Amino acid sequence: QAASAPGPSGRERPLAAAHPAAGESGCAMVGRPLRSLVVAALAASLAAEDTDTPLHTAARGNDRKKVEQLLAEGAGINLKGDGGQTPIMAATLAGSADAVEALLKAGADTSLGEKDGYTPMHGAGFQGRSKIARLLHAHGLDPLDMHSDGFIGMHRACWGREKRHAKTVREFLRMGVDPEHPSKDGNTCSKMTQNQRTKRYLERWKKSKEDGTDPEAKDASVNDGGEL
Repeated sequence: QAASAPGPSGRERPLAAAHPAAGESGCAMVGRPLRSLVVAALAASLAAEDTDTPLHTAARGNDRKKVEQLLAEGAGINLKGDGGQTPIMAATLAGSADAVEALLKAGADTSLGEKDGYTPMHGAGFQGRSKIARLLHAHGLDPLDMHSDGFIGMHRACWGREKRHAKTVREFLRMGVDPEHPSKDGNTCSKMTQNQRTKRYLERWKKSKEDGTDPEAKDASVNDGGEL
């Protein structure tokens, strides 16, 4: 995706070495006792940010049996971890479809956003997770849900340059999203995407809609292979 494209973040977080207080060179003018306190405080702060639970880890790793075991033992299904992500959001971003299915079955709250308010359908679009988008839609999530930034999940898939993003665009179109559905500022996927597969598919879909024909039969270019 474009570097400036807004969307759910991954697991990245600041490294201690990037902070002036984290290394000798950045603390040349700070006394050793104070320096030690600063570094300790920074380490504690970073540790506090990493609040993933075992359920987050199992969900992200697509370990369905472990997910089901932890839930049976009373693990908090909607607890937020690293980046404000719930287990189902963590699984969505990682492409862990089996874990997503198990969490949906167990009643995970899909309305809870991560630290920037992005919910699973937006995460599925951003990361190009077509199978997960399909699961979420079957569970009742609205593919037209618009985030406060003015974009829907399909727009996020359109920003992606991989084959999996084109397949996710196709999945949104199968849900009934119009290929020319505008963002809040009036942009459409055709204008925003740099993915040639996505462009070809959108063009064929629009033409098929005009002709009253089946768009699926015309798109061997993205109708192949499994989800990446």
